[in-house]
Amino acid sequence: MKPTINGLVDRRNILAKLDPRTKILLTITISTILISNGSSQNIIRLLLTLFSLILLLSINRKSQFLKCVGIFIALFLIQEWVIPQSHGMLKFILLGLIGIFMNMLPGFIVGYYTLCSTKVNEFIAVMEKMKFPRSIIIPITVIFRFFPTIGEEHKHINDAMKMRGITFTHHFLKVIEYRLIPLIISVVKIGNDLSFIAMTRGIDSPHARTNVCTVKFKLLNKLLCLVLLVLWMVYFKEKLFND
Repeated sequence: MKPTINGLVDRRNILAKLDPRTKILLTITISTILISNGSSQNIIRLLLTLFSLILLLSINRKSQFLKCVGIFIALFLIQEWVIPQSHGMLKFILLGLIGIFMNMLPGFIVGYYTLCSTKVNEFIAVMEKMKFPRSIIIPITVIFRFFPTIGEEHKHINDAMKMRGITFTHHFLKVIEYRLIPLIISVVKIGNDLSFIAMTRGIDSPHARTNVCTVKFKLLNKLLCLVLLVLWMVYFKEKLFND
């Protein structure tokens, strides 16, 4: 039996182990196509929305998946049942809100999936393979850990305040004092700490770095990129020939 190191065993789902370049391309493609208009893009918009929800399941975010499904169902019901019965300014506001959420939420979901499923060392390895300068790699690397860390800090602050009975409905002014202000201070501190950690790991070193992870553009990445290429062709066809 071959000895293995538990810390190095990648137990992620096959979709979570996609190449970071594929994930970034997915985020850009889905965000761009969903906010565009086109006669042949309704079915594409539906498929991309379903795919974004599948990506949430691939990183074991079941609660977020259920919340997003509930939001999409509520938006669909409003679009089919409420808007036809509405008039005037109310109808205009509902159409705007539904258009914004239905078209932009899948892009945010895929961006969330990209942040949560991409390891920092994988991202650095890919950026170095693509010959990006360190002035770009270091800030983006810090950002990759910044938002998840802020999310964890916000959750801890919320849990502490709930134990003390401080919510938005009760003690609203104390919410600002005990939730928002500590979070703002944490944002500044975490940003500095992550920058120091990046420097400590030698990210800014001018010498060539080695990586524990191996980043390969496998068959699934190639197939997804081919599908994304077809989607871009449909997108430009709609933009160039139907306008």
